[in-house]
Amino acid sequence: MESPLTSELLQCAICLGELEDAFALPCLHSFCSQCLQGHISVSQKKVSKTLKLKRFPCPTCRVWINSPGSGVLDFTKDFRVVKLKDALKEWKKKGSSEKILTCGLCEKDFSNPLDHYCADCQKYLCSMCCTYHNSHSVLSNHIMFPVSSGQGKNESIKCSVHLDEQMKYHCETCSLGICVKCIMDEHGNHKVINHQYGSNPQKVEMRNSMSQLQTQLSLLNEVMFNLTSIEGHIRSQHEQTKLQIRKHSNKMINHVYQEQSRLLKETDVDYQQKYDDLSRRKENCKGFIHHLTNLQSKLESLLRVPDINTVLDNFQSLLKDTQDTETVEIYTQELVDIPKCAQYMSSNVGKLGHIIYGDQTTFKPTCTDLHKRYGHSDEISGRIYEYRVKGRQDMKLFHGRTSPIANHPVDHKPSYPVAKLLCHIGGKGTKQYQLSLPYGITFSADEKLVVAENGNGRIQMYTKEGVFLKMVPLPRCCPRSLSLLKDQKVVFTDENEKCLKIINLETFEISSITNRYTERTVSFPFGVASLCDGRFVISDMIYETVTLTSSTGVIEKQLGEEDPSNVYDNPSYLATDSEDNIFVSDSGNHKIKVYNKYGMFLFQFGNDGVKEGQLRYPKGIAVDNNGLIYVADAGNDRVVVFSRLGFFLSVLVDRKYGIERPTGLAYSPTGLLAVSMPDKHEIFVYQLDNSIPSQF
Repeated sequence: MESPLTSELLQCAICLGELEDAFALPCLHSFCSQCLQGHISVSQKKVSKTLKLKRFPCPTCRVWINSPGSGVLDFTKDFRVVKLKDALKEWKKKGSSEKILTCGLCEKDFSNPLDHYCADCQKYLCSMCCTYHNSHSVLSNHIMFPVSSGQGKNESIKCSVHLDEQMKYHCETCSLGICVKCIMDEHGNHKVINHQYGSNPQKVEMRNSMSQLQTQLSLLNEVMFNLTSIEGHIRSQHEQTKLQIRKHSNKMINHVYQEQSRLLKETDVDYQQKYDDLSRRKENCKGFIHHLTNLQSKLESLLRVPDINTVLDNFQSLLKDTQDTETVEIYTQELVDIPKCAQYMSSNVGKLGHIIYGDQTTFKPTCTDLHKRYGHSDEISGRIYEYRVKGRQDMKLFHGRTSPIANHPVDHKPSYPVAKLLCHIGGKGTKQYQLSLPYGITFSADEKLVVAENGNGRIQMYTKEGVFLKMVPLPRCCPRSLSLLKDQKVVFTDENEKCLKIINLETFEISSITNRYTERTVSFPFGVASLCDGRFVISDMIYETVTLTSSTGVIEKQLGEEDPSNVYDNPSYLATDSEDNIFVSDSGNHKIKVYNKYGMFLFQFGNDGVKEGQLRYPKGIAVDNNGLIYVADAGNDRVVVFSRLGFFLSVLVDRKYGIERPTGLAYSPTGLLAVSMPDKHEIFVYQLDNSIPSQF
């Protein structure tokens, strides 16, 4: 019969059957060739389009492995499995033909002659183990019987007096092994015990100790299994973290080089403009210098003429030319100023986010835009050197430039939603009123706040005033995102089992919708939102996809697949409105993307930045009854409001009101808005003033 260990070593972790034609991965886990080929094919279909290399996770330890070019034949064939199976067959063959007597301590084959039999240990011993046995202080007083060379493998130990009888008893008076005839003869009045059924107190105690050791060993094996599982999970997280670091580092490096090229080009343009302007001015200045030099020479020559009549004849014309000439000293500071693009960069040294996370597909500001944005005028203003000759417009040296300041009309903004704080819930801990990583939040139909705690693995419910109602433990669950269903039910994503689950808020019954690692379901669900017809929208941050599924979790459509260039970068939280339009928080691209209920792309808004209308790593989304879109702008520590068409309206709350890295948002039909902040383990609940601008 095979041992549990042998069965586990020869078992394929994919089909759970015996390994056939086994191949070993670089992580040293082995699988059937057909099973491994199928796993690679399924995994490659789900790999994100943004990844340049095809990769798949090991089914056992989840380490990411590059897919081979020629299939599983590129991996090493596991000859250890072949040898183990051959050894197992040989062992079975020997066991079926005859019983092999082995040394009870070293467990060698009977080819190594047995020397003694220990009646207390009930083991056969070879000569080497017998010497070690007798040298031990605890074992030295055991009863040992020699084993003759003529005894076969199936023969029992014979009595030394009655050679035809088996030695089944032990005389404690004589410290001698005896047979049944010896008992009837001279050992009749002695203290005799049966070898097989002897149960002295020491043996009973040892058996009890052995039972306790077996129990402890079983517990330790279970702990070892759990530690091995955690090790695989940590290894997988480590690989994923390194992958994300490489991706973002490459983005940062590429964008820095692009910004460098753009700013150098703008500097060259600024220099060329100034150089051309100065060249023109220098040529004009040379002409006027020549004019003034000639006039000065004429005056000097006239002063040297001794004839007074000649002086009088030329005096009036030269005096008129001299009086018609005026100089006004005005200096142009912009000609020697540092270029505006250099001022822009110097004022933002160290703020890598200002240039690193910019959206490369959106408008990039020029020097002129930067001047206007930061209060600089593109027109040359200030003081210039101006030389005028009265009555001669063509003799003007420099044409003056003005810097008109546009009189912008005052915007009469409509009144936007205003948030009034109702209550504050949280504080890190495991007790009531305490939270640990409250990522997912939603309001029930009767306006109870439902909170999913990722750190404590449970769901808590509060009133809108922040009064604790109930707590529902979720064994072996790590809830992330929530979405309200009908009949007082909530669907949530479980990071531990990688599936969708539904909980009834009245009966607390939990049921799973999707299974793990199937070709027709999402592999690593993160965000979830529900549609009116019972379908789900699920985001997958590992494969970076957003999927429209049936009510049973079967994939129907991948959002954005019509446009290969429209890829996601860490898609996270989702939301739907009254018309079942789908809102996706594309966090890595700093955008909100909108689709209709059939998965067709409608529009998108947002780009990387800190100003109005810009986002930085947006997370939670909520849509109110009027179609206004609320976005948790986590990177900017604020919650912002957009119109139903994606136009920026206002900042609802920010860090001045205690908002730090908001993540989850929840809206109720009566105008309640809840904001979760997992880093602070807190939730703020606001009442919104529903003064909606009519023009939006």
